[in-house]
Amino acid sequence: MKIKLIPNPKKSWAVALSKELADFLTEHNYSVVNKGADTTICIGGDGTILYSNHEHFLEGPVLGIGSETSYICQITLHTWKKELLNILKNKKTVKIMTIKTIINGRTITAINDFVLHSSDYRVVKINVNFSNTTHTFSGDGIILSSAIGTAGYAYSAGGKMLKPEERKISVVPICPYRRTFLPTVLDENAAIGITINRDCAFIVDGIFVQNLKGETISIKKGEDITFFEGVGYYKQG
Repeated sequence: MKIKLIPNPKKSWAVALSKELADFLTEHNYSVVNKGADTTICIGGDGTILYSNHEHFLEGPVLGIGSETSYICQITLHTWKKELLNILKNKKTVKIMTIKTIINGRTITAINDFVLHSSDYRVVKINVNFSNTTHTFSGDGIILSSAIGTAGYAYSAGGKMLKPEERKISVVPICPYRRTFLPTVLDENAAIGITINRDCAFIVDGIFVQNLKGETISIKKGEDITFFEGVGYYKQG
């Protein structure tokens, strides 16, 4: 099996662990490669997986090594030696649904969520269209989340936490005036249109992408990403 290692360069423990892991895998007859991998191991936490997806670095089933508070990562920096080889040998995986949109001809995919947020600290007027109905509210913004992403920003904003493997799209307003629009969970085949009346920031999995200027964007389910089993639970609490 050919394995790509992606450490978070901003975390010294992740860089050090990547070097140790490369030696460990080689000793156990795995090949460590930079491209053409059968699987990818991200080292550094959930954000490392999200960033790697954003940059199209992921190849094959994904395994994450993070801290005890990681949610997507399956194993921790303290337990990897006990668990890694069994996970690779068992090859048990799960499909996780992403969400996508197309802006200026560019397809953008999120594992967790898309966020459209007021860029000047003033409320914005938001039109949300799904099931042939338009809902209008004023607030700070809106979160469109996959099932695995509902454990993050969407949950903090009042949305329902779903099981990671569920095939749903969560729509959660951010501080809606008088709560005129409430968090909603839609079927995977829903087509969602969002229009905001003024400039807003467009954020993908916590990464700022660009400012939007009143465009309507459409959100649908994206391609599945294959993870090794174990995503979607907190290691403590």
